[in-house]
Amino acid sequence: MIAFLWILGAIGVAWLAKQSWRAPFPWFAMSVVLTPLGGSLVLYLANQNDWFRPKLK
Repeated sequence: MIAFLWILGAIGVAWLAKQSWRAPFPWFAMSVVLTPLGGSLVLYLANQNDWFRPKLK
């Protein structure tokens, strides 16, 4: 049950990454390795500070 909720949380982080125009698979993988909570916090910080996004000219 814990593994199911862990993967479900990681899928949620990947979905949020897709909603913010980011590649979802790296965020999913990071959330599985860290924790879904840790992945969502890093995604939040990345969105706030514009990290890991290609610069458009």
